[in-house]
Parts: sequence; C-alpha cells; structure tokens
Amino acid sequence: MIKNILLETSYDGTNFAGFQYQKDERSIEEELLTALHKITNEDNRIISCGRTDAGVHARSHFINFLTGTDINPKAFKFHMNKYLPDDILALSSREVSLDFHARFSAKDKLYRYIISRDKDMLPIYRNYKENITYKLDLDKLDQGLKALEGDHDFRLFMSFEKNLQINTQRRIDEAYFEEDGSDLNIYFRANSFLHNQVRIMVGSLVELARGRLSLDEFKRYFDKSYDKRANPVLSAHGLYLWEVNF
Repeated sequence: MIKNILLETSYDGTNFAGFQYQKDERSIEEELLTALHKITNEDNRIISCGRTDAGVHARSHFINFLTGTDINPKAFKFHMNKYLPDDILALSSREVSLDFHARFSAKDKLYRYIISRDKDMLPIYRNYKENITYKLDLDKLDQGLKALEGDHDFRLFMSFEKNLQINTQRRIDEAYFEEDGSDLNIYFRANSFLHNQVRIMVGSLVELARGRLSLDEFKRYFDKSYDKRANPVLSAHGLYLWEVNF
C-alpha cells in the first residue's frame, strides 16, 4: 500500500549549496535522498515546501514522499537520523493524504532574519547572523515593515534573472521586528516569496533605518513605472526558514 509521508527537518545551511540538488555541490536534497534510499531501498522522489539558497538555515522545513514500505510513518524520523549528517536533523514524521503536497498545501511560511548590532560580533556567530553596526532608527524600520504588508508587485525586491518571466505579485501577511538584547530579529510571513526577496527587503529596510532612503523612496519600489532595483542583498547566513503552516 502506497503511503505519503510528511517529514519535518531542521538544518544548518552553512556548508550546503542550498536545498536543491546541484551536481558537484553538497545539497540538503541529496543528503535526504541518500538517507531515504538506505531506509526504503526505493528511488523516492521528494517534494519540498520550498528551496533555500546556499547558506540559509531552517529551524523547520518539510518534505513529503511516497513509499511502498511497511515502515511505521512515525518511525521515519528515527530511521532518517541514523543516516543523516550532523547538520541535518529529522524532527518528526507522519502519514498524510495522498494528495498532500509540501509546497502547494502550505498555507504560509515564516522567515526570520537575525541582525547582530554588536560592534565586535563574536566570530562564532559569523555564519548565523548579519552584523550591522550602523545606528538604526527603529521607528523608520517599523514604518517600512508596515509598508511591505499587503499585496504588492515585488519585482524590484527580487534577484534579476535574465529572461525569467514569472508573476511577481505577492502578499506579505505579517512583517515585524523584535529586539533580543543586541540582536534585531525581523520576521516576514507569506504564502510564497520570490528569489532573494527576504534578503533584499531587509537590506532596503536597513537603508531606510540608516536614513539613506526616505519612506517615500522606499514605497516607490512598488511603483510599476519605477525601475531602480531595491538593494542591497544581505548575506544568507542571517536568514532562517522559521515556520511552515499547513
């Protein structure tokens, strides 16, 4: 009997070229497929809730796959951890309906971006936080976050890819920040995001909070007649896929 298994994982993205399989590069997808094959002896195809870029981390990431084995669905978590490397951990596993799709069944995703404002950030955090020591106006940051909420054309907040024709309209359900000591945690909740959208939104918000960009200039990025791309793209190591809701 064919079963559809939903597997939740967490990973440190530091030493990966991203989630998606890439020839001659280490990927999370390849590690998961290798471990899965050792358990099922099947050529399983996995469906991911999303594809993180090189260096991006995940507190919670989901895949689903079909299997004909008689392994208890809840036991896949334990079997996977026998074969996964130290920078990937299986958190849970369960059976879902055959029509469940980790990407299309997701209601929303929450991303977290961590900025350390320490003048001398400890090197142990270099792969896990962005370090920004400029003075930031948090009121302006909040205004920018509120401006991002809702339905907008985010074409100027994505990486430019030649000949890429996609719908760039997206809806940000929530955009907010929290302070945790010297850390500034910025959150975005949406159904889907464009390539590098979160890192570019945070980069532009920093420019706004530094006073290098006015709120009116920031809002112009939504103007269909405006062609100046938002920037900069902040580093991947401060970005985490934090939560996925189904």
